[in-house]
Amino acid sequence: MKPKDANKRYFSRMLGASLGYIGSVFGATFLHNKLIDGSVLGIFLSLVPGIFICLMLLAVWRYLNEADEVVRYDLTQAMMMGLFALLALSGGWGLVELYNDSLPRVPIFFAFPVFFLTFGAVSALKYRRCV
Repeated sequence: MKPKDANKRYFSRMLGASLGYIGSVFGATFLHNKLIDGSVLGIFLSLVPGIFICLMLLAVWRYLNEADEVVRYDLTQAMMMGLFALLALSGGWGLVELYNDSLPRVPIFFAFPVFFLTFGAVSALKYRRCV
C-alpha cells in the first residue's frame, strides 16, 4: 500500500472515531442529568464512548500494519513514550492521592486523553508526523 493511501485511511478513520467519541461524550453528559442514575439506558449511554475509543485504537493498529518499517518504528516509539508518561503520571499522582486525603482524586477516565495527547505530541515534535 502506498504511504499516501495509508495516511488518508488512517486520518479518515481517526477523524470519524474522534468525532463520534466527542459527540457521544457530550451526548452522555447531556442525557446523564435527565436519566435515573443506574438505569439500563444510562449505563448503555455511558458505554457508547468506549466503542469509539476501541475504534480509535483499531485505526492506530491498522495504520501500524499498513505503514512501512520506518513509520511503524517511529509510531511505536511515540506510543511507548506516551505509555511511559501515562504510567509515570498515574503512578506518581496515585501515591500523592494515597498519602494526602485533602487533594482531589483524578478519575481513571483521564488516562485515555493523557496517553493520546502525549502520543500525538511526541509524534508531532520528535518525528514530525501528525498522527
